[in-house]
This record gives sequence, C-alpha cells and structure tokens, in this order.
Amino acid sequence: MKKGVFLVGIVVCLILGGCSFMDAKSNDEKTKKEVAVQDYVGQGFIFIDGDKTKEIVTENKDTISQYAIDYFTEKYKMDVKVNNVVPARNASVVMLQSKQEPKFNTSVIVSVDTHKKKVLDTVTSEKGNVEEDIQTALYAMAYEKEFANLDDFVKNMSEKYGFIGLTDEAVNKTRSSGYVTKYYYLNILTDFATDISQLYISNPHMTKESLKQLFEKKENLQNQIGIVIELYTKDDTPADKNKVNEIIESLKGAKGLPRGTYSVLVNGNLIDVASGHAIGDSVGTSIAVDEITK
Repeated sequence: MKKGVFLVGIVVCLILGGCSFMDAKSNDEKTKKEVAVQDYVGQGFIFIDGDKTKEIVTENKDTISQYAIDYFTEKYKMDVKVNNVVPARNASVVMLQSKQEPKFNTSVIVSVDTHKKKVLDTVTSEKGNVEEDIQTALYAMAYEKEFANLDDFVKNMSEKYGFIGLTDEAVNKTRSSGYVTKYYYLNILTDFATDISQLYISNPHMTKESLKQLFEKKENLQNQIGIVIELYTKDDTPADKNKVNEIIESLKGAKGLPRGTYSVLVNGNLIDVASGHAIGDSVGTSIAVDEITK
C-alpha cells in the first residue's frame, strides 16, 4: 500500500533515485522556503535536482504537457488535463487530473536530456502507480454516498475544532495520489483491484452499482483501503492533542462512511514549498498502531 503524505513523491523517489527535495538556486534562494498552508498554492514545488532542468522544462512546458496527455490517453483511454509540470532530475513530472469520473490525480514522467538541453518523447510512470490511482477513484465512485458522508464529516470536524485543509490549487499542483481532496486521500493495496480497473478501462460505461458489487466481492475490503485524513492548524499554534483525540473518537462512532482503515493526522500551519509537505511533527494516529478500521 502506498504510504506518505499524499505520496506525490513516490514516483520520483523510485524512478529518479531519491526522496529529497530542494529549492532552485540563485535568485530563487531569496524566495520563501516555507509558507502558511492557507497561502500555499504549489509555488516553488520542485523535485530533487529540478534546478538543473528547470529552464528546459519551463521553455518546453507545452510540448511536455502534450506528450503526457497523449501517453495517458493512448494507454488508459481516459481524458486528463495538466495541472502542473514540475522539474526533476533528468525529467519533468507532469501532474495530471481526470476530466470526468472516475475522479483522480496522478502523474507521469517525461524525460529530459540535460546534455543536449532538449525534451525527449519518452514518457513513463512507476509500475502500477497510475493503476492504483485509478483504483482509488473507482472505489470512491462506487461508494459515492459514503464518500459524501465522509466529506461532510471531515468538513464538520475541521470547522468545529478550528483546523483547515490544503487549498484546491495545492492539491491539484502537488498531489498525485489518486482520489484526493483537500482533507484526505486514499491508499490501496497493490494489485488489490487491478481486475476492476482493467474491466472499467475496457468498459467505461459500467454503472456505479456494478462497480460497487465488484468491490463487495473482495475479501477484507476494509483492510485493503487506507483513508488518511490530514488537517492543518490555522496559525502557528501547535495542534491541540485533545481536539485531535476528539476527532478520532467521533470517527470511531461515525456511521455511513466508506469501509477502510482510517488514519487521522493534524499538522502545524507551515508547508515546505519545495516538497509540499508539512513542516514538523503531526498529531494523531500512528500507522499500523492505532488506525481505525470501519
């Protein structure tokens, strides 16, 4: 199952050889390296060694975008739009979003030749990554009513206890983890629903009820789907552990939510602009320790 904060770095970590992030140098060093979450819209987002390809990527953004769209359309038969083109080591990472249901965010990688200073028409994605992203979207599509209940629950809890989520712009420009909202994202066990996604791609007119019936046939469904609720404080005040615990207790008793294994994380207010990750420790549940299974 994919782990991490929205997992946008997974593809690049595996393919490009590292999980570190860095700001561009020279003039960009004068820009802010951290910002309040409510002001973060993806500015400064960059992958490791992206400063070495930034100029090439910027100059060829339209070409890179078209390569990514063509690759996705041909391979997955789905219409997507480009939300961001991010410089990376010997490549650019193209952040994509589906134009219609199933709704998901994902990414592909377009190679860059830094010696010849040109973009290559080589497009790849980490094995199984896009497929998992589509599977999470199909799950949300199949359990539409339950996810609407989850949306209401998280929004109400956030307002009640004074927490916030990411901006919509930050989600679209920096997150590529399948079905994702400003308040939560999904993980899915690798290959858990490959048969369902393949069937849907070959028959995109499947009804939501048909999809739900396919998921219902899966054993231990609740243990195969991870739902990570991730919130942030409104200011530089640390997250109140008591408030977070009250959200966790409310979640345990909530009815009508999607089946899955839930985590609750509340971060501070600051975001590292280069990585898109929260700065500092979070308060909440611990993975594989006290997650909530529903």
